[in-house]
Amino acid sequence: MSVSEGWAYTEECLPQVADSMGHLLTRIRPHVSNRLIAGPGWVRLIDRAREIPVTMAAFPFGFEVRLEDPEPRADFGVSLVGDSRTAAHYQNGDRVQDPSTAGPAWFLNETDRESSLLRSVVGRTMLLEYDIEVAENGTRPDPGIFLYPINDALASGGGRLRELHAVHDALVIAGGWSPDAAERRQVDRLYGVLAPNTIIRAFGTFPSRERTMRFAVTGFTKAEDVSVFLDRAGWPGNSSAAGDVVSFFDERKAFAYLGLHFDITADGVGPNLGLSFFAHQKEWLRDIRHWTPVISAIGERGLALPGKLAEFSRWSTGSETLLAKSGPIRLFRGIHHIKLAMTGDQIGSVKGYVFFLMIADQPKRRVASGL
Repeated sequence: MSVSEGWAYTEECLPQVADSMGHLLTRIRPHVSNRLIAGPGWVRLIDRAREIPVTMAAFPFGFEVRLEDPEPRADFGVSLVGDSRTAAHYQNGDRVQDPSTAGPAWFLNETDRESSLLRSVVGRTMLLEYDIEVAENGTRPDPGIFLYPINDALASGGGRLRELHAVHDALVIAGGWSPDAAERRQVDRLYGVLAPNTIIRAFGTFPSRERTMRFAVTGFTKAEDVSVFLDRAGWPGNSSAAGDVVSFFDERKAFAYLGLHFDITADGVGPNLGLSFFAHQKEWLRDIRHWTPVISAIGERGLALPGKLAEFSRWSTGSETLLAKSGPIRLFRGIHHIKLAMTGDQIGSVKGYVFFLMIADQPKRRVASGL
């Protein structure tokens, strides 16, 4: 069975397990640590996830956990893939007209076309990132929308402005923004100063926040390269301090490569910087051994709460088999990356990005117990 066939079969099985992503999360609650998400944070997460079709669990989904925050809460991310049962849910008439889902629906319709330039750059997958408010009167902002250029579509030195503009313009439309020539020039500028052997790996926006375009540039392996690029990019923070942070982790062999996250507006690069650590060239890692050096370095530097960090280090457990009425479903858990947020010369939040993936096995017999 191919990957796409496996996704389709899992989508077919999941409605027999739960009626929404929120319902599904309650069913896999034993696999989510109370030290990381609990109390109002869990309640609000479940409430928001009830808006999301359960079939999305056939694709990677997960949590953005703040490891320095004593509040046990997390934001929520899901993958939306074209030509799927989930995509059809978003593309029906009602949701195309709903402002909260019109952007994702437009993206799916656009990338359904084989001749679409956007499809040739980012494929047919997007990530939706839900901010989970824990206050009683918390808002329900529209999810952030992130696109991921495939292969080397937006690598340094490529000069592929048409492709870059296709992604930028798609996010303008999907985010409900109006075109802005100054913003596009700033996007072009950042692309033009990419360091050798780096690549734009992600490009997104948050429709419910103040207008920004968020870039993730990956491929950095040395502290000095990070400092030089931050100056070239025009980041208004302290590039030497950022380089010192990277050096600390580099000395402990804590990463395979780094990603830098920027906020771009019509005025240039914003003050917030994300430093993402990837433990291996391969992503979606399920073996915690890859992450031990960076987790240890975070603890040594005192950047996270010890209890949360210890619980986070137990997240990656490979896979388990769950029993459902539709048959066995394998549940995979892992860590995608870890990100430090900097403003000026100060480290603020420390976020761990953890994921789940569910894959339904072709059952030999029906099982009536379990999920």
